[in-house]
Amino acid sequence: MKNRNIKKVAVLGSGVMGSRIACHFANVGCEVLLLDIVPKEGKDRNAVADEHLAFALKSNPSPIYDKKFAKRISTGNFDDDLPKIKDCDWIIEVVIERLDIKQQVLANVEKYRTPGTLDHYEHQRHSDPRDRGRTQ
Repeated sequence: MKNRNIKKVAVLGSGVMGSRIACHFANVGCEVLLLDIVPKEGKDRNAVADEHLAFALKSNPSPIYDKKFAKRISTGNFDDDLPKIKDCDWIIEVVIERLDIKQQVLANVEKYRTPGTLDHYEHQRHSDPRDRGRTQ
C-alpha cells in the first residue's frame, strides 16, 4: 500500500453532507475546495456553496473545531472552478442522488482530475446502477 499525504481535498456538492465533510477536512489541516452548481438567479456564481458552508458553520454543534479553520475552505462552482481539482489529492463526490446528475459531474471530473488522485466515487463510474458495489 502506498503512503499518501493528503493536503488538498475537493468536495463536489456542498449540501448538508458536503459542507460538513469540507469542515472536517479543514479541521485536520487540509485545504478544501468546496464546489456546487451555479444558481439560476443572482450574480454571485458561488452563492450555493457559500450559503451551504455558512449554514454549516452556524450549526450547533458546529462541524468546525475552530472558526479560523474555515479559512482553509474555498468555495466555487462546477462551471468556473472544476479545473482546480487537478491540484487536489482526493476528490469526494456528494452531489444529489440522481444518476443523470452524478454521471454528468463525474464525466466532467474525468476531464480535469490528475491520474492517481484518490477519489470517493469509483462506484459511480458505472452507468448501470446494478453495477454499483460489484467487484471487478
